[in-house]
Amino acid sequence: MNYRHAFHAGNHADVLKHAVLLFCLDALKRKSAPFAVLDTHAGRGFYDLLGDEALRSPEWQGGVARVWDWPEAPALIQRYVEAVQRFNEDGALRTYPGSPVLVTQALRPDDVLMACELHAEDHDKLRRALPRVGNVQVHHRDGWQALTALLPSPQKRGLVLIDPPYEAPDELETAARAFGAALKRFGHGMYLWWRPLKSESALAAADAEARAQGARQLLRADLWVDTVRLEGRLNGSSVLLINPPFGLRQTLEAALPALAARLSQGAHGWRVQE
Repeated sequence: MNYRHAFHAGNHADVLKHAVLLFCLDALKRKSAPFAVLDTHAGRGFYDLLGDEALRSPEWQGGVARVWDWPEAPALIQRYVEAVQRFNEDGALRTYPGSPVLVTQALRPDDVLMACELHAEDHDKLRRALPRVGNVQVHHRDGWQALTALLPSPQKRGLVLIDPPYEAPDELETAARAFGAALKRFGHGMYLWWRPLKSESALAAADAEARAQGARQLLRADLWVDTVRLEGRLNGSSVLLINPPFGLRQTLEAALPALAARLSQGAHGWRVQE
């Protein structure tokens, strides 16, 4: 599948991924020591929900739009909606912030973002989208190479976000194998890996490979809004965390039942497992 961010910004998968990302960032900020975030496939930063790409594939209407005015949203989703609202101050949902933008909003002066984007056009847009400050670095480079070239960071603590476009048929396997070298350099770091939920057997194999590469403390959360199919549109997604923050499992178990029902387009569901 081709998962260029611009065509899918704000969909159900982004709701799950970015809600978990914000929880992880908040957890890192509980300690005063600085941290670094490596975003291996950062995208372009901002997405116009009324632009051509979003109108051609208006998946955000089944994602962020459904939680935008949710008065009794779980705390995990309330935090996510508040973060997106900062970029839509008049209350109308038009702009969606991608992961590197959400990270920059969470950084303290000594924290660092290393955002990597290989696609030339998206890289140029990313540079314009992010603040030009010393602790925000934008790299025009391959995200897989960055896992070895940029780790460990001088900050010693941090988060690695892995969210590739899944254009190559073996991208799941590539990501799982990449953990080996990354964990040797940054074994105590927090990792957040987003994956499309198309085949349970493929994800199970990828999880097993991640364990074989040295991942030990794992937490996986899946969310689907309709029947999961190998072909056709994306109806579900999964996040795998290595060294997950304290309290995330309980927070997901409290939030996902209501979120799956809110985003439902058919046979919906969720699971959280270690």
